[in-house]
Amino acid sequence: MSTTPVLKAEARDTTGSAGSRRARANGSIPGNIYGHGQGNMNVLLNAHDLELALAGPSQLFTLQLSGGDESVLVKEVQYDTFGQRVLHVDFARIDLGEEVHVEVQVEYRGTPKGVAEGGDAITLHPTLSVKCRADSIPDVIIVDVSELAIGEQLHANELKLPAGVKIDPEHIDEGEPLFAVAAPKAEEPAEDAEGEDDAAADGDAPKAEGDKPKGDDGEG
Repeated sequence: MSTTPVLKAEARDTTGSAGSRRARANGSIPGNIYGHGQGNMNVLLNAHDLELALAGPSQLFTLQLSGGDESVLVKEVQYDTFGQRVLHVDFARIDLGEEVHVEVQVEYRGTPKGVAEGGDAITLHPTLSVKCRADSIPDVIIVDVSELAIGEQLHANELKLPAGVKIDPEHIDEGEPLFAVAAPKAEEPAEDAEGEDDAAADGDAPKAEGDKPKGDDGEG
């Protein structure tokens, strides 16, 4: 787990689309903090700092507020149409010692044996649903797939997960395949282009109207 990013946040008095647009124009991103039996809190965060933090692997943040620090998980990020600019972010309050349900990126390393033999590598789950303490969320789950042959799969229950990290059975079955090496697709026979050309040549070409052999018009 990487170091928890720390972000400064301040209470936001104005809400609504107009207030959010003004905040973004001034270099801030509107956000919301909720959960743990406390009321929702509208906040503003520095756009540059937030976007840098979101680009990293951590899902756990510390928000510095005037009333004290809040440990939060990122729950939802809204982006613009092009998926580049952050428009809004939602955080859920958590206790560092509590168990949380999160999606963690899976990094499949190595070239499977089956791929070297002509098979196709198929990533079925780029992320994995897990349960763990909030302060033990892994940044990434690294899996070696170099030994997989053609026709073989890697299942969720075959992973060696970090200590304290468990598969979340509510979101993924332990026998679910995560990665597979499929047999190469059979090549379809190429069409006989030469035969097609011959067939076209053997066809009767249409004759232009009025182009008749001599003597067929009744004269002579």
